[in-house]
Amino acid sequence: MRHFDMKSDWDVRAGGDAHKAIACDDADNEAAFRASGERDIPLVLDGVTKILQGRESALEIGCGTGRLLEPLARHFDQVFGVDVSGEMVRRGRERLAHLPQVHFLEIDGQGKLPFPDESFNFCFSYITFHHIPIKSVVRRYLDESHRVLKAAGVARWHFFGRPAGILASIREAVTHKDTWRGCKFTLSEITAGIRAAGFEIVDAHYLPAKSWRLFGKTPPDVIWITARKPRAARVALSGSK
Repeated sequence: MRHFDMKSDWDVRAGGDAHKAIACDDADNEAAFRASGERDIPLVLDGVTKILQGRESALEIGCGTGRLLEPLARHFDQVFGVDVSGEMVRRGRERLAHLPQVHFLEIDGQGKLPFPDESFNFCFSYITFHHIPIKSVVRRYLDESHRVLKAAGVARWHFFGRPAGILASIREAVTHKDTWRGCKFTLSEITAGIRAAGFEIVDAHYLPAKSWRLFGKTPPDVIWITARKPRAARVALSGSK
């Protein structure tokens, strides 16, 4: 398997123009960057608030410098962000130092989350997983999301998708992958992975690109999935005493 150095690559991007690496079209200045977070946080919370059981804590996987953590802090008592880039984490702590309820942690990028079991009410990732070139790492983040969520906790993820047909499979197989252009999933593939991690799927949307061709640059298909950790595990444990 090819080796990818996520940490070094993203430290370089963060050291160059962190805002540009996070939000390509909204990086002209701090005001535009902050406004993009305000614009996108409703996408992250879409359908979540009505099924959420608590608002004590939330976790973002791939937080960058806190573009989404800042507006998220209005919705939860404590918000945590993890990122593979130590430089992103450093800049995020500096940028949001005025918000004591926002916490940044650096991770190794291999899928492990540095938190105890059942720590969060909500866990999400937006425009991050498509930068990961190895699907097993994405699946590990799904498993870890399940572990760190409380019973009945909610997760919401954004993926780049692809059609299930043979032409799309060929294109995906021959497409060069690195730490910028990572993996894509079919809807059935990623929903199977989410269920295997132990989640109940609440909502799944596949949004196809407006144009598609076998080779050449095209807009990505997008998948949004909202899932919930069942209460059953806790109920079963209490009932076995």
